[in-house]
Amino acid sequence: MDRNQASVRVSVNPFETRWTKPGQMTFLPNGFTSVSELAAQIVKDTPRCEILGAHGVGKSSLLRALQSHLDQQSISNHLAYACGEFPHDGPPLKFAEVKLLLRESDVLFVDGFEQLSWWTRRRIIRYSEKHALALTIACHQTQGLPCLVHLAATETLVLKLVHSLQQAQEADEVVSASDVRELYQRFGNNVRELLFACYDLYEQRIATGQRTSSQ
Repeated sequence: MDRNQASVRVSVNPFETRWTKPGQMTFLPNGFTSVSELAAQIVKDTPRCEILGAHGVGKSSLLRALQSHLDQQSISNHLAYACGEFPHDGPPLKFAEVKLLLRESDVLFVDGFEQLSWWTRRRIIRYSEKHALALTIACHQTQGLPCLVHLAATETLVLKLVHSLQQAQEADEVVSASDVRELYQRFGNNVRELLFACYDLYEQRIATGQRTSSQ
């Protein structure tokens, strides 16, 4: 690798939004065996269910992983966003849109379900139950459906995630394990805010020429 190539590599911050936005990161299972196990449960046992978890804990990434798995199994599905894809600032879904998607898909995933009005949420759930249509929603608080999985970010999981992001971009291990442990104490389950903090820390250390490989 010549100097120019090395310079380009160093300038890439592995915690940029393009690498960390929902669905862009590889989902790391935590508290269950695999994504395929959850997908099988949706298809065979729990067609109407919810994925619970705090803000930024990985619900959107899990939905993308489930969608990808069902695609590989040739099971028709659709991933809808309650208010548009990240950063979720688009117009809210209308019941008529969801009704059509439910009928066209073997499984419908809805991300950010709580962003819809109470009345729209109730209509969607009741319609899916009445017509025995498969619906999996992601939300912070229960909407009264069986819980497929309740996501939580453990320290071990966050350590793996931060390491994998730096490794994926072939970046130096600028944000160390000890940094991550400290940030985890501050942000806990909110992985998104933790990764924002990693971005700032990475930028600061690159700008000052500081490197760390401490564990």
